[in-house]
Amino acid sequence: MTQPDPDTGADLRERGDALALAFQDGDPQAFADLVDLFQERFYRVAYRILGDPDEALDVVQDAFVKVHGAIASWDREARFASWAFRIVTNLAIDGLRRRGRERKAFEGRAQEQADLQEDRAGEGLAAEEQTALVGQIKAAIDGLPPGQRAIVALRHYEGFSLKEIAEVRGCALGTVKSTLHQAFRNLRTSLGAEVLEAVGARAGGGDR
Repeated sequence: MTQPDPDTGADLRERGDALALAFQDGDPQAFADLVDLFQERFYRVAYRILGDPDEALDVVQDAFVKVHGAIASWDREARFASWAFRIVTNLAIDGLRRRGRERKAFEGRAQEQADLQEDRAGEGLAAEEQTALVGQIKAAIDGLPPGQRAIVALRHYEGFSLKEIAEVRGCALGTVKSTLHQAFRNLRTSLGAEVLEAVGARAGGGDR
């Protein structure tokens, strides 16, 4: 699957915390900096859950409105990124459930831009085979239940640890592990074990 952005580790979390503290203390520029830091990451997760670029953009906008309005309620002892991504994933899952059915992802430029984030693990494959493989994986992920899709997006597209995902989703670590395991059982059923091995998918069985 997609290699997480190298700027999604501890440095990102610390920068997010520092900016959120400044914004909570009344610095309006800090909010603009938070938007710059997180908007693409929010979009990636929302898109992976919703499969629709326009709806994903709506979620990002709504998420920042909520962050702006609720920053006073953010607990400084918690990671800002975990708190903010919970808002994003909840909004995206709510939107998916309201829709009531799966919708095909839009074709065109927005989809192509999002698909640029897709796997590089298959570089040894011919271009045509890699394109087909990416399409297979995307369709399989789109077919997952909303909660499983959210956890796969956070784990494999944003590089969150299992503990961080538990904080984002507001659930126990064991629940994250079992949900991720079930997600990959579903993907294995849809794609076959050979396809998952070809892209280096992992079920995230460790405690990271």
